Amino acid sequence: MSSLPDEIDDNPSLLGIVLCERVLQDVLRRDAISCINIYSGIAAAAFPAVIPLVYAFAQLSGCAHQFSYQFRIEDDAGEFIAGSTVVNVDPLPNRHTPHKIVTAFSGLTFDNPGLYHVILEVEGEQVGSLPFHVNQAP
Repeated sequence: MSSLPDEIDDNPSLLGIVLCERVLQDVLRRDAISCINIYSGIAAAAFPAVIPLVYAFAQLSGCAHQFSYQFRIEDDAGEFIAGSTVVNVDPLPNRHTPHKIVTAFSGLTFDNPGLYHVILEVEGEQVGSLPFHVNQAP
């Protein structure tokens, strides 16, 4: 049993993750976000394969306290490929509004074909992941 109040003990939960080529945010409605060219994987002619720029976008349930998050990319054996910096997020005025978080990976490099995982951690704990397939093009 935790002695922390519910709003502090209750970290946000993952609602969804996507990888995409571009993220657009409306200037007037900051909560209106568009993800362009969503990736489920790539096919590369040669390795190492480099994606010049890719965005990881996620939605998390709202919460009443500040929290931190980080995206990591690992291969199927759990080896680290890339990671974002740890970002602190302030609570939103309405606790029921989902948080929308974005991280850019520049020069993301895959040395071999295989299955990779885009992992989201909140407060240092993994809350979910997205599989990402890297295939050898014929």
